[in-house]
Amino acid sequence: MARLTSTRRSRSSNDSLSVESVVETVRKLWLSVEENAEEVERTKLKRDIAQTVNRLKGRVEKGLRSSTPAVQERLLFDRTDEGNGRLPVPVRERPTKPRFPEATLRIYDKDLADHALSQIPVAIKFKTIGEFRDYLAEKLRFNSQSTRHRNANRIILRFFPGEVLQSDLAEFAYAMQGKQALSDALFYLTCKTEPIVAAVAEDVVFPALPEGGVARSRVPEFVQAKFPGSKSVSDMSQAIIRTYERFGVGSATKTRLNVSLREGSLAAFGYVLHLEFPDPGMYSFERLFKGPMHRWLLWDQQWMVRQLYVLREAGILSKVSEIDGMRQFTTKYTLDDAVRHLVKLTEEAHS
Repeated sequence: MARLTSTRRSRSSNDSLSVESVVETVRKLWLSVEENAEEVERTKLKRDIAQTVNRLKGRVEKGLRSSTPAVQERLLFDRTDEGNGRLPVPVRERPTKPRFPEATLRIYDKDLADHALSQIPVAIKFKTIGEFRDYLAEKLRFNSQSTRHRNANRIILRFFPGEVLQSDLAEFAYAMQGKQALSDALFYLTCKTEPIVAAVAEDVVFPALPEGGVARSRVPEFVQAKFPGSKSVSDMSQAIIRTYERFGVGSATKTRLNVSLREGSLAAFGYVLHLEFPDPGMYSFERLFKGPMHRWLLWDQQWMVRQLYVLREAGILSKVSEIDGMRQFTTKYTLDDAVRHLVKLTEEAHS
């Protein structure tokens, strides 16, 4: 009799974890958001639900080995008892695409910086990259429809590579609109996806830091060497210099592009840090100092070290250590989670 009661109890527990019950739970959450939340908050909460499901899916798939013909997949809402809530489901490991596919050297004659600063914060309202592209093609301030479509595609290619509406950028841009933090993030992303801008940053601007900048003529000389025979050299050079100006990384006169070591904001530092190091783990200061945060954004090294300690105190980093010449920091959040904590930290600082 006791065995029968135990069997019934086990069967009841497993039944409560059916696919239908899980789907119904998610559906109720979704409907509750639709009925009770304001428009912008509704969009964010829906995105949170979708991201949570995708993260769990990714975590499960990452733990599965492709060589195993059949594995047990953990349900969306797992139980604490080991062995409960599992179904034998054959799953093959799927390689994840990199956030930044290797970009090819291409013409960069439209900086679109002002458009990016005003429009990317609106991306949080959309569910798909196609919806956002349609919005840009309608709203960008250009006369002809074909020009709006071309520049909408440029913005997507530049800031959402791989045709993925990255929620971390949408959320960060929405929270930081009008602030230098967004400008710094978009400058970093421009360098990341536009090789000629990164090359100018690395090989022309950064080496000129001790002189406080570089002659404007040096930029077209460098671009010409990369694009021999191109008729777009002048337009590209002007677009690159405007990129420094519009995003606030440098200033320009008729003859010079002026730059100096900079101090950014904690929010921008934390966001770009997790773009550079998206996987939780331990990293050396040296990688920070030799990477884009210093060489592209021109952030001062000692300022960056101070921000590491601030992020540690805020609980966003696990550890920062400088012992016996070993200088390391340890991240603990994925990019999406880090952005939420950074946004919350910024909001608390201004409340």
